[in-house]
Amino acid sequence: MDTLLAKAGELGDQSVADMAQRTGISRSTLHRLAAGTKQPSLATLWTLRDAYRVRLDALVYDDIQTLRRSSLSQQHHAP
Repeated sequence: MDTLLAKAGELGDQSVADMAQRTGISRSTLHRLAAGTKQPSLATLWTLRDAYRVRLDALVYDDIQTLRRSSLSQQHHAP
């Protein structure tokens, strides 16, 4: 979510209301996503990706270390 908030700020969205207006996603949903109390649907992720021109994995993983750990874990568990 940090990547998304940074990109939103770069595009001039300074509030959740600005983000809601740009994306069509409700403010309450955006608040819950930011608070971590709601998991985004794939449709929501695509909408955010398109609106803010960020990579989908940047929306799913907060940092590159998380992404690397997940990738390594999958490699070790693959048959």
